Amino acid sequence: MQELGELGILATKVRWPEMAIPDQEMYQPYVRGWATFAPWRRDPSIAAMVQRVQDRGVQTLVDADRAWTLLCAFRQTRSLAGEVWEAGVYQGGSATLLKLLIQASAGLPDCGPARLRLFDSFQGMPATACALDEHARGDFADTSLEAVRQTVGGEAWIDFRKGWIPETFAGLQSAAIRLAHVDVDLHKSVLDCCDFIYPRLVQGGMMVFDDYGVPSCAGARAAVDFFFRGRAEAPFPLINGQCVVTRLAGSV
Repeated sequence: MQELGELGILATKVRWPEMAIPDQEMYQPYVRGWATFAPWRRDPSIAAMVQRVQDRGVQTLVDADRAWTLLCAFRQTRSLAGEVWEAGVYQGGSATLLKLLIQASAGLPDCGPARLRLFDSFQGMPATACALDEHARGDFADTSLEAVRQTVGGEAWIDFRKGWIPETFAGLQSAAIRLAHVDVDLHKSVLDCCDFIYPRLVQGGMMVFDDYGVPSCAGARAAVDFFFRGRAEAPFPLINGQCVVTRLAGSV
């Protein structure tokens, strides 16, 4: 009997929504009968990030295709003035990628210097209040500030902010942000990030929401949709569950 791969067939188990969520029937696997271009499979920056976290015995929950979205968003915004932020760091995988991208772009004529700010409790999830949040207090607690600092690096231009959002945004009211990776999973945390980051996002700056279309994070999608309802920017959902928002000129 021929193996499925020899027949050009890919089989995978689908994780369906585990509880009732809005638009549940719209959560479907993306399946088409053709291969598509997947540049993330051989990108050296993503490979370096994967190698770095593996060498340190940690894990990243950001798959290569989602890391590619971050990489493209970084390239799109690297000529802008402003900082690079990540809210929700876990063990530091995607933060490592952002750090490597900042280092690799240093000195390029179209790229200005950037401070990297990383926000996390470094002790897992807070208590949840929204019925759409599937995660619970203490999820992703297998991390620490010290371990993440060892993985990402301790350069002076990397600012680790330990604690709960939005309290960890204190003192940053005058910040200008060119790229923000929001990976906090929960409705309130995503909404708090939108409330603080969006007004400080420079024209052309981007917010990448990691969990927008993931069934276990329906609260994250509800927060993004609520925040941008009536604004000029339209959230751009991606097939892999991410969502991208680009700050438009003159928007408030």
